[in-house]
Amino acid sequence: MNEYLHHVPGRMRIRTRVLRSESQERSQALRRLRAIPGVRSLRLNEKAASVTLYYDTAAISGPELLQTLRRECPQATMPAATPNTPRPPRMISRPIAAEIGKMALGVLVNKGVSYSLASLLRSPI
Repeated sequence: MNEYLHHVPGRMRIRTRVLRSESQERSQALRRLRAIPGVRSLRLNEKAASVTLYYDTAAISGPELLQTLRRECPQATMPAATPNTPRPPRMISRPIAAEIGKMALGVLVNKGVSYSLASLLRSPI
C-alpha cells in the first residue's frame, strides 16, 4: 500500500494507485487484505483509490494491522503517525486579517452601544 490515511479502533483507511482501476493486481491486493486475520470486511472506493478495512479489535490492534500491511505489501510507506499514537497539540494562531476583523467588530459594537445609550439619555422620560 502506498499511504496510510486514517484510523479509529476497528477501522483503517489506506490508499494506493493499485485500487483505482479494475486489474489483476487490484484483485490480488483485495484478496490479500481480506485474508489478514482479524479483518471482518472492507469497502473499496475506486475513485479515491482507497480501501477501508473493518477489523476486530480483539483479534488485531491498529499497529499490528499496519505492520501486517507493510509485510504483505512491501511498497508501503511509513505513516506520519501510527494508529493510537497521540499527536502533539497544534498551536492555533489566527491570521492577522482575523484579528483585524475582530477588532473592527468590537469598535462597531462599542460605537453602537454608545450611540444607543446617548439616545436613551436624551429622550424625555
